[in-house]
Amino acid sequence: MSEDEGSAPVVERLVRVEAVEGRLARVTADRLGGCGGCSERSGCGHAALMGDRPPLRLTVENTLAARPGDWVVVGMPAAGLLGPLLWAYGLPLGGFLAGVLAGAGFGSAGAMACGAAGLAVGVLAGRRLFAARREKGRETGEPRMLRRAEPPADGRCSIG
Repeated sequence: MSEDEGSAPVVERLVRVEAVEGRLARVTADRLGGCGGCSERSGCGHAALMGDRPPLRLTVENTLAARPGDWVVVGMPAAGLLGPLLWAYGLPLGGFLAGVLAGAGFGSAGAMACGAAGLAVGVLAGRRLFAARREKGRETGEPRMLRRAEPPADGRCSIG
């Protein structure tokens, strides 16, 4: 995580540009675990349990006029992670729990049906809030190109 002077912390990732289509670029980064041991296939064994996972692929706006093969740093405000997480997990969970409680008086089948309806309402509400936030130009937690970078010496796509 880095922090520009006078701004909020930013979560960054070194990625390689794979393709450019119009104003968008497809970028790829290794999927890394929470510690350096995962990328080295040593340590706690989490990497062995997860197996070989495909690389992380994202589409970002090509604000740096990057070309395929270029290395760039993408990032997003750390605070921008919380809102999308709440929309993706909190609203559906809250809707499910509210539905189950509302349907509890109708027996277990009623509670399950109302819980499923509450879950669906929570998912739809989260999507609608995210779309409205994007339309207003507010932070949506989407990654953005920050700067060009040199290829990593060890071939890994992470930045400290």
